[in-house]
Amino acid sequence: MDRIFIIEYGSSKNWIMHKIADDIQNAVTTFGYECRCGEFEDYQGEEICYHIAYAQAIPIPQAKHNSLFYTHINDKIGETLMVKMKDQFDSFVCMSEEDVEYLLELGFEPKKVYGKTLPVRNTYIKPLYIGIFSACYSDGRKNEQWLLDYCKSNKKSQFVNFVFIGRGWGDVVKSLEDMGCSYEWHNVSSNMPFEYQFQQNKLSSLNYYIYMGMDGGAMGTYDAYAQDIPLCVTYDGFHKSIPNIDYKFDDKETFFDQLNIIVNKHYERLLFYQTNNRENYVKWLINVWTGNQDYEISKEAKECLSYDNVLDKKRDQYYRLSYVKLKFYLRVLLKRMRLKRKISNG
Repeated sequence: MDRIFIIEYGSSKNWIMHKIADDIQNAVTTFGYECRCGEFEDYQGEEICYHIAYAQAIPIPQAKHNSLFYTHINDKIGETLMVKMKDQFDSFVCMSEEDVEYLLELGFEPKKVYGKTLPVRNTYIKPLYIGIFSACYSDGRKNEQWLLDYCKSNKKSQFVNFVFIGRGWGDVVKSLEDMGCSYEWHNVSSNMPFEYQFQQNKLSSLNYYIYMGMDGGAMGTYDAYAQDIPLCVTYDGFHKSIPNIDYKFDDKETFFDQLNIIVNKHYERLLFYQTNNRENYVKWLINVWTGNQDYEISKEAKECLSYDNVLDKKRDQYYRLSYVKLKFYLRVLLKRMRLKRKISNG
């Protein structure tokens, strides 16, 4: 089985790619490969070399596969340097499909260029907090049953943490519990000191504020609007005077429609982090390095290109060359010359 060496070229320990290199090393080993991180001089005959600082990267002739990670180019010198490398490495790994298009427009060989969203490092995704701040009545005047019917018909409701403040929600939260849903219920008495401020503090933690009653409007809606909490409320009474209500409804069907939008957005967030985790990313990387990964820019990525030419877009953002930048490139040049001499000398 091939061994993998990740070459860091003296990159700062604070650089995010240094941290991602550590993540890659840890994940690679779980798939049974030997993997080390280190400097160019630390090479010990590994078959696969992954170079993560492109400006200083020099392919190692003894390696079976030299792969270069490309982040971004800020100026014309960087572009020229990158183009000179296009025939020196076996693969080029980009952190987006847009960057793939950029390298292709610079004349890189399509079969050598791969792009995949940079892996996430998050191990915690904040739950979706949806708040309902009102009392619950036995006659159902606030349309509380709508929420239970929604949760019963939609399994994704189990991704939500419902936050209730008010009396009378006992039967509702019991039903939510039976359906495997999460909740907080704060039955706060007006006798508790700073009761209103307690509610305001809870309100600030919400992702959305919901009000289902058709009774002219809720003052809590004003509180949520003041804190810039997105509103999902009945289009009724004085609610209609609130500008830019995010999600509004006037019956059970449209309530379901609006809540579906909210819950599905959170589901897509969870799916994004699940799909782009480090394990999936490293599986893909290994396939690139071992020649088992077919690649073509996706139709979705092409549709996201809102400009005709990625190269022109990138060049428009290039920095002016400064004295500090020229000093950096001089150091890079000297380091590359030193590494090339080391290779020549065996």
